[in-house]
Parts: sequence; C-alpha cells; structure tokens
Amino acid sequence: MGAKLGQNNVKGEQTKTAILAAAEQLFAESGYRGASLANIAERAGVTQSGLLHHFNSKDELLVAVLEQHNRDDDALLIGPLSLGGADVITGLRELIVQNSENRVSVRLFAVLVAESTSVDHPGHDYMKARYDRLRNRLVGALSIGIQRAEIRADADLEVLASALIALMDGIQLQWIYNAQVDMGAAFDLVARALVESMATTPTAV
Repeated sequence: MGAKLGQNNVKGEQTKTAILAAAEQLFAESGYRGASLANIAERAGVTQSGLLHHFNSKDELLVAVLEQHNRDDDALLIGPLSLGGADVITGLRELIVQNSENRVSVRLFAVLVAESTSVDHPGHDYMKARYDRLRNRLVGALSIGIQRAEIRADADLEVLASALIALMDGIQLQWIYNAQVDMGAAFDLVARALVESMATTPTAV
C-alpha cells in the first residue's frame, strides 16, 4: 500500500511538472490570454480534467508558472548580487548571456510583462512586486560599491538599478526578435557608461 502511494505521488509530481512546462511554453508562445487550458493539457499529454486536478483554474496555473520562474530567477541572481558593488554589473552581464540558452524563459517573461501592464491581468501584482523586489536587491548590492569607494557616495542607486533592469529587459526583448543580437556586447557598452557616470573617479573622455 505504501509503495503504491509513493508511486502515485511520484506520478502526480511528474504530471504536475509536465503541465507547468507545457503552460510555460504556451504562455510564451501565445500569452496568458491566448493560451487555453485545453491546449495546455494537450501539450502536457493529459486530459483537461487531469490538469484541473492539479490546478483549479488558468489563473492558478499562471501563478504557479510565475512562482517557478521567480524561484529560477532568484537562484540565478544569487551569484551576481553576492559580488557587490561594481562587480554586480559584471555578474549581470554573465547572467544575460546565460539567458540566451533559455529562449522559452526569456520569451515567457517578455510576453507576460507586456500583458501584465493591465491592472486586471492575474500577473499584474506579481510583476509589480518583482520589479520592486529586484530594484531593492540591486540597490543593496550596489551600495557595497560606495563602501569600497567604487561608486560615489551621492550616486542615485535607485536610478542606476532601474537603468540596469531596463537595459537587461530591453536587450533581451530585441534578442527575441533577432537572435543575432549580441546581448553581452550591447550590455557592456551601456553598462560601462552607467557605472563610469557614478564612479568616484570618472574616466576622462
């Protein structure tokens, strides 16, 4: 009995994982509004009733996809943020290059960010909170650069953090349209200018 229950639990988790993967793919391809539960179930290889056994609604499924994306995001950000100061910029550059290996995830984020600007979108609050949290974490990591005398004490770290987020998102959006875009090179060019503008000893032009 115990072994059978364990097998059922494993199978249930495998099915749930397949549903989340299918939902991520279809949300990336068609957006939240364009993807149907029927299509997600078909892609996952389950019936729609089987999908609803694990997720009660499309809203609940979206939240689960976003939570998974957030966990993955947090794991990837630990490295860059732990560097502190100006080194955070180097870490973010490596992260954006690493993201080029996961087109589905990058496209999913771009599609849902655009859709979620509508206040009635089920992902709206998540996206707002994500940007606030990421900005705060970047400010905290960059502030170490002030202690190291890499960044001016009067530098507006909120502005720098917002600019870095915009840079990453913007480059990745262009890359979705054209995979030939060199994300690392584009990031380097603009990030260098941002950092130098707030350095304690700006580079002479």
